[in-house]
Amino acid sequence: MSKTHLAVGIAAALAVSPIRTAGGAFAAVIGGALGGVLCDVECKTPPDARDIFAGQMGAGCLTVALLCADAIMHAGLWMSIRSQNLYTLMLGALTVILLTSLGHLTAHRTFTHSLLYVGLLAFGLSRISPMLLVPALAGGVSHLALDTLNKKSVPWLYPIDRNGFCLKLCHADRTANAAFFWLGLGAGVALLAVKANAFI
Repeated sequence: MSKTHLAVGIAAALAVSPIRTAGGAFAAVIGGALGGVLCDVECKTPPDARDIFAGQMGAGCLTVALLCADAIMHAGLWMSIRSQNLYTLMLGALTVILLTSLGHLTAHRTFTHSLLYVGLLAFGLSRISPMLLVPALAGGVSHLALDTLNKKSVPWLYPIDRNGFCLKLCHADRTANAAFFWLGLGAGVALLAVKANAFI
């Protein structure tokens, strides 16, 4: 479910991102959150749509809050964004908007659940700030990995392989979901605490 993808996406991003500043930590959280939830932009039917909307609103609010905190603290992420030229920023924003719009028009677990989509999304976010590239990739790949555990196939190599595969180990909305949420949340908090030593 959405909150699990959010928590695990952030934890995955924190695990693989080189964090040397508070801005790097903010970028890891933002990139992991966006990568973790934007793979589900195609969910349009209740109750899935409500869950996805809640996760995307959570990621959006987290993004705005951390960008504001970064700007106030002069931590580095906002400066990274401001240092991009206007055309690069426009390319990044347009890429993300087009991808999410196109993704919204596709069937569930097709284009948006592929490495192609994750890579293009990470590329778009990296045009906004290079600091978002690795975290967005990690968040997106964590989404695909979690979904592969349940009962509906994930086409990692779409459009080459449109069928994909799944492990059929759990249901998306049951005990495993709660377990992964708490594991992701705990791992994210622990990783943030450990990596904070680099910039305190």
